[in-house]
Amino acid sequence: MLKSSPPSVLAILCMLLVSSVSVAQGTEELEKKYQEKRAKKFVQKIEWITSLDQAKAISKQKNLPILAYFTRSYAP
Repeated sequence: MLKSSPPSVLAILCMLLVSSVSVAQGTEELEKKYQEKRAKKFVQKIEWITSLDQAKAISKQKNLPILAYFTRSYAP
């Protein structure tokens, strides 16, 4: 049976992976990918809320759940 790694080791590995991906892709390239994704029709049909506080207020007001989508692929 495999022994699980302590959370601190996993966190360090994740940070190293994220930083290596960030270095590999320049800010301009990420911005270009982000804008290309935002230009797609299916993305434009959704009202995106980028503030958690705003999403909570709307959710409470309209009695709707919050769907959170986290990504770093196209974020500058």
